[in-house]
Amino acid sequence: MGKGNTNAYFRASCWGWRPIHAICEYAIEKQKLPYNTKSWGYNDGGGLETQEDCNKLADAIETSIAAFGLKQDDDCLYLCLGSWCTPQGEFVTEQVEEELNEAYPQGTILYNSVVTKDGTIAQSSHMTDLESVKKFVSFLRECEGFEIW
Repeated sequence: MGKGNTNAYFRASCWGWRPIHAICEYAIEKQKLPYNTKSWGYNDGGGLETQEDCNKLADAIETSIAAFGLKQDDDCLYLCLGSWCTPQGEFVTEQVEEELNEAYPQGTILYNSVVTKDGTIAQSSHMTDLESVKKFVSFLRECEGFEIW
């Protein structure tokens, strides 16, 4: 929620927020911004204090997004964090999950579904698309600071 502009709002599920958070961390590191995002994984009020900081993060994300190869609004980024599902949203079996976690360790970024040895089509449960990242950047440009609740 926007801190200064309470009409500004961005919402993402835990499945979609984690990849956006990872993109923020990448952009912050690449642009050498002094922001600590450790509390951004919890609903406890973490965020940025000022519009100036939000604009810097928005600029950094826009500069960095090309590194992720996302070009079309529906291009997806899957962040491997140990949870897998089918394209229909059903979780995979424990055996398939173990196989995938071995092949794609935590932190691996994928851009498509994968096919397992038994033919299961799977994707990391943590996914965002370019359109969602753009919405977050737009939110940053108008929020006057934000808190994650």
